[in-house]
Amino acid sequence: MPEAPPDPRSGVRTTLTALFVAAHVLAVVLGAAPAPVGSLNRSAWAEPTVARELDTWFGRLSAVGLTEDRATFEDDLYALAGTWVRARRGVLRPFHPYYRYLGTEQSWRMFVAPHKHPSRLQIHVRTGPKADWELIYLQGDPEHAWRAHQLEHTRMRSALFRYSWPAYRRSYQAFARWVGRQVAAERPDAAQVRLQWARQKTPSAQQIRKGKSTPPTIVRPFVVDLSGLRP
Repeated sequence: MPEAPPDPRSGVRTTLTALFVAAHVLAVVLGAAPAPVGSLNRSAWAEPTVARELDTWFGRLSAVGLTEDRATFEDDLYALAGTWVRARRGVLRPFHPYYRYLGTEQSWRMFVAPHKHPSRLQIHVRTGPKADWELIYLQGDPEHAWRAHQLEHTRMRSALFRYSWPAYRRSYQAFARWVGRQVAAERPDAAQVRLQWARQKTPSAQQIRKGKSTPPTIVRPFVVDLSGLRP
């Protein structure tokens, strides 16, 4: 019995499928290219974790003679990061509709280094300008857990991480005013709310074994006057 002639439509489907798979793989691989967007904010370079990473890389490159001056190293690195981000943005621009409609966007990026100086949010309340501050919330502390069900929710944790960095000053202050409105509604006796971050270097294995740790440093205190938040 003679074989049936091949269906030309089958070959077209196979070719189109192969082209689609190749285009999809290309789009995903390009979208996964590193994007040092946060590094374009030089204020973040003063943060201890970032500063230590810069120290490490400056030491490595200077050891092999690729750089000599720390200021020049940082300027060159900043220029390189800006060039890379602009080039990546131009390459990915044609793929944006594809990412958007097929849901293949990458909304967050992998960490480039361990965060060795994490910050914990503290919220204090006081009843007057001369009264003592009362701690009502300390991130991760069950004894000071005001609205912990909201502040420690999975979707809120990434926001709190960002608010501890200087680049998110406006968002942090807007968050502080939201906290002030909640406290004003719950505590008629409260006059002010203070938000701040307790930054502490992650202890080494030796320090943990000895029960020692570096004392925390308080950074970015922000006080909200509740008198203007009440109706």
